This record gives sequence, C-alpha cells and structure tokens, in this order.
Amino acid sequence: MTLRAGRFFIALLSVVLLPAISVSAQWSTHYLNGLKKVDENQWQEAANEFRAAIAIKAGPKRNAVSEVGLIPFDYFPHYQLGRALYFLGDYAAAVENFERELGYAAISESRADHNNLLRLQETATALLKLRRIETTKIPWTDLLNASASRAESGARKSIDSLLSANPVFDDEGRRQIMRWFAEHPAPATGTRPSSPALTESDSLALLMQAAQAAYLQGRYFEALQHFERLRQLAPNDAVVAAWQQRVQFEIAQLNAPAAQQTARSDTITKTEFVRAGSPVLVIREPEAANTSMRAGQLTVRGYAKDDSGIAAIMFAVNGAAIPLPPAEKQALLKPDAEGRYNFSIKIPLRLGENEIVVTAYDLDREQHASTERLRLRRLPPLYRTAQFWLISGVGLVLVFGALVGNRMIRNRIAFVHHYNPYIAGAPIRTAEMFFGRQQLLERILCTLPNNSLMVYGPRRIGKTSVQHQLLRLLQEREDPVYRFVPVFVDLQGVPEEFFFAHVIEELREQLGAEIAAAAPKPVARAGYGPREFANDLRKIIGLLQAQRHGAWAANKKIRLVLLLDEVDELNRYSERTNQHLRSIFMKSFSENLVAVLTGSNIRKQWESESSPWYNFFEQVALPLLTREETLRLIHEPVKGFFKFDPDAAEKIWLLSEGKPFLVQKFCVRLVNRAIEARRRVIPASEVEAIRLEVGEETA
Repeated sequence: MTLRAGRFFIALLSVVLLPAISVSAQWSTHYLNGLKKVDENQWQEAANEFRAAIAIKAGPKRNAVSEVGLIPFDYFPHYQLGRALYFLGDYAAAVENFERELGYAAISESRADHNNLLRLQETATALLKLRRIETTKIPWTDLLNASASRAESGARKSIDSLLSANPVFDDEGRRQIMRWFAEHPAPATGTRPSSPALTESDSLALLMQAAQAAYLQGRYFEALQHFERLRQLAPNDAVVAAWQQRVQFEIAQLNAPAAQQTARSDTITKTEFVRAGSPVLVIREPEAANTSMRAGQLTVRGYAKDDSGIAAIMFAVNGAAIPLPPAEKQALLKPDAEGRYNFSIKIPLRLGENEIVVTAYDLDREQHASTERLRLRRLPPLYRTAQFWLISGVGLVLVFGALVGNRMIRNRIAFVHHYNPYIAGAPIRTAEMFFGRQQLLERILCTLPNNSLMVYGPRRIGKTSVQHQLLRLLQEREDPVYRFVPVFVDLQGVPEEFFFAHVIEELREQLGAEIAAAAPKPVARAGYGPREFANDLRKIIGLLQAQRHGAWAANKKIRLVLLLDEVDELNRYSERTNQHLRSIFMKSFSENLVAVLTGSNIRKQWESESSPWYNFFEQVALPLLTREETLRLIHEPVKGFFKFDPDAAEKIWLLSEGKPFLVQKFCVRLVNRAIEARRRVIPASEVEAIRLEVGEETA
C-alpha cells in the first residue's frame, strides 16, 4: 500500500512540475535564440523570438538562469524586441517597447544596456517625428494668406493658429517660422510677393530638419545638398558647418563616386548611434557603474569623441571638482588617430558612498555636454572589519589547535612508539641518515668513467655506508655518456676458492632474471675459477649492452661498477688469484668494468711493487666528519621530537672525534634514556652519564 502511494505521489509531481519546467525552458530558449538572430542581423526572426518569450514571461530579470543549461544571462525582452523593431524601421513600436522596459527599472542595473536603450529611444523618437514631417503636407498657401492680413496682430494670431493645429511643427519650429514672418512683413498692397525666398527650403528650421532626416536615413548626398543650401543662407552658423563636415566624412567613407550613389530607403544600419550635437562619452573602467572596493583611489579610463572636437573633460567626486595639472589637462585634449580623446584619471575615494561624475564638452557654438555617473562604495580596510577579526580568531584557534595536536602526535610517536632513528653498528643505506662526505662522493662519481678507486680508512669510520650511498647515486644518475650499472659485493668472510663464484652470484641476484638466466649459478663453487667467471661476465655485459631502457640510453656506453667492500680479504688470497682479478680489470673488460674498493689496510698491504695491484687504483682516504657535519647528524634526525642541548651536542662532537659510529652510538643511548624518562630535551649531564658506558662498548 505504501509503495503504491509513493508511485502515485511521484506521478503527480511529474504531472505538475514537468509542464512548469518545460514552460521555463521555452521562454529562455526563445530569448537566447533571439539573441543569436540579433548577432546574425536577422531582425524579423529575432523579433518573433522575443515576442514568443514575452508571451511566456513578460517581466525582465538580471542574472536570469535557464532551467535547461543553467546559463546565467540578463533577461530584458522588451529592450531586445525594441532593438529588433528599431532596425526593422518600426520606430513607434520600438519606442513603445523601450518605455515598457524602462518601466520595469531592472535594466538600470546594467549601465551598458541602459545607455544603449536611451540612445536608441532618442533616435527612434527623432526618426518617428521626421517621418511624420516628410509625410505631412505643409499648409504653405494658408500661411501666405494669413501673413497678408492688414492687421499685424491678426496675421500673427492666424499664423500661430495654423502652426499649432499642425502636428508637424514643434515649439522650436513654430518660433522660427513666426520669427521669419516677423522679419519679412507683407507690403502695403496687402499681398506678399511670390519671392523664391519663401519656399520650403528657405525655412531654416524645416530645412535643417529635412537635412538631418536625410543624414540619419543614410541619404548622404541629399543631406549634403540641404546643408550646402543652409550654408548659403547662414554662412556663419557653426552648427550647420559641423553637420556639413559630418556628412562629407560619411560620403568619403563610402569610397564611391557620387554618380553611383543612390538614395537609400528609411533604414538605419546596425551601428552605434551618435546623438547629433552631443559628444560620445564611454567609460571603459570600471566596467560596472555600481561597484565596491577597498582601495583608497579608483582609476577611471575611457574616451570622449565628437565631430567638432572636445573642448574639455571634467571630473568630480562627491560634488567637488578634481583639479588636474596643466600638463594633464593638455594631454586630455589631444585626440588619437581615431579622433578619440582618451583619459585615465586616478580619483581619491572616501569611506562609504562615492559618486563620480565625468562630463565631456564639445566645441559647437551652442555647446553640448555628455555626462556619465559612477556610484561606488569604498569599504573599510579588512583589518577594520568584524569578519577579519572573526576569521583571524578562528585561524589562531586552528593554528593553536594544530600545534597542540602536532605536539600530542609527536609525543605519542616519541614516547609510545619509542622513536629512535639513529643506527649504531649497521651501515647507513638511506640518504636521510647519511651526513657529510658529499665532496668525496662527488669526486668518486667524477672518477668512475675513467678509473677505479680504493677508499681506505680505519674501522667503524663509515666505509660500507659510503658504498651503499654510491649504489643509490649510481642507480639514479643520468650521465650523458655512460650508463652505470652498480653491484655491491661484500667480501667479508669469503674464502679464496669461492671468490669468483661469490661475485658472479651477486651479479646474478642484483641484475635481474634475464642476467641470471644468461649466467647459471655455479654448480660447484670451489671449481668455479677465473676462466668461467670471465665467460659469464662477458655474457652479462653483452646483455646489458643489448638492453635499451628508453631512447635516452640508445647510444650510451655500459659501465659495470663493482662496489667491493671489505677488500682486506684479498690480502689473504694468493698472488695468482689477485693476478687473475687484475687481468680481468686491465685487459679483458677494461672498457666496461670499473671498481670501487673499500678496506682498512689497503695502503699498507698493496704499496710494494711486487703487489699485483701496485699503481692500479687511485687511492682516497675517507675523512672524519667535520664539526658542522657532526652537529647535523646529532640534531636533524630527531628534529621536532627531541632536542639536544647545545652543550650536549658539543660534548658528543668532542668525545666522538667526528667518527660516525661513535656519534650514532651516543645518540642511540641518549634518546633511549630520554624516552624512558619521558623527557624531550637532552642535557649535557646525560652525555657524561653514558660516557664510560659507550667507551667500554666501543673498546
């Protein structure tokens, strides 16, 4: 029963919600399709799409979201429909839609769209009035008869009555015509001569309107004829001169002879409309008219443009004019190649609300101005906000908690898990616990391409640890000429009869299965001699040369590096075995085989000329650790867990004399005692307490 009720509820939701989602998707789809048609200049199709969107959702909205693709966009359907109708020439319908969009007030939040709407509305209104003028018959005969009245006051009333009754004339047109009749009274006979001065073209107001109408509709040559006639009637009129220059510029832009130009129909192309007489003022930065920021000043960038030129660009903030240096003022009045007067001004801001006003003035005789207003809120600095202190407090609490938590974790690791990284007795295999000898390692690595080496030193000085570090470094090294293949061989306790078998077994084990298959394990170790060793070694080097691990190794030479530790054992072998081994290095495999030998008594045993190894190796003494290297070995491994008192570290350095084994021995015992006492700081007194104990173990 419950399952059936759930299915019924889901079905009911589908019936209710799916149509709503479908309708929502429909209005956004129509609107976005209309915008695409606008980009393609398909104005009729765009208008149809916008009408369909309005029929579903009439109210505009900023940052509307499509239910299909979740695409944010500004939804201004009446403005977009008005644009499409404007470019279709339906100015009355365009003005009507512009007024509806302004009535909702949402578009005022988008400065660019709001300014463009106002310009298109002004243009459409002007074109609508000009169209009415062109299609309305002007009562010239009635005006002439009325002006011929004997009574001057009666003539004036008759003319004014005729003009008021005709919707063609606005207030300015009526005043200009009345002024013309007053300046040209009828003669005493009561009849006005049929002078050519009283034709339609001789009325300055109507002629100016006709010329502007022709220009706005793209009939530039017709407009130029009107303006040339106006120049004859009013040669000193700067406004007429500016309009004439503008028309001549448009004709030059057409780049075609006058004979090929035909009067265009009542069509406005898709370009930005520049209001006659008013300069263009564009604010490029900041992009938003209403914004907020925390900086103490704002950079305002943009440009002004006018056919007659720009006389001045003024800036004000919060009602106070911003004074500019003379040099900066002059720079503002220098146009670029496109006739733009660019500006970039830094304006100081006060805390709270700020209003910035930018005004551009043109050079017309009747000066015009364009103004842009920016409203901006300067927020207080972050450190003066409650949010800053709240976040800072939370951050401090988190940091403190992290420190406490980290300390607790380290305490647990140190005391519960008995953290002690020091190694006493075994060789150091990792890079983290190996300190010092860096120059020695680099010297060995630079020598290996050409020679073998002997590294010697007393017991427990770290020779085996150096061999393990060489093994790691050679495996990681990418030499441009050689491919190094290191193999570590420990000779301690290996008898002479098993020597060659022991070395080949280490090669098989460390170089992989393919090498092991090529060189079978010796069946009888005692019977495996230098001849068998040389044969197997030749197979191994051949296989290594055949292996190409990537393109980087294609042309590299093989260097098999034998890292022979505890070579003091060779001193107990016969001279014959040593001679065989020297022959393998010097003759048979000199191009592909090198060695690094470490031992305690190499120098003494092999110094005589009778030795098989005389003058064969470059000999390098393994130095003790320096004071700095010893202190690093003491402090760094337990950093964050335990701390050695400076006096304690100094005592360890003096007692160990820089011998790594003794340093590690002291540190192992001291850390163990600190764990037992649950103490994280190790004082110098603890070093004195174990001094004799460590000395006895070492002895």
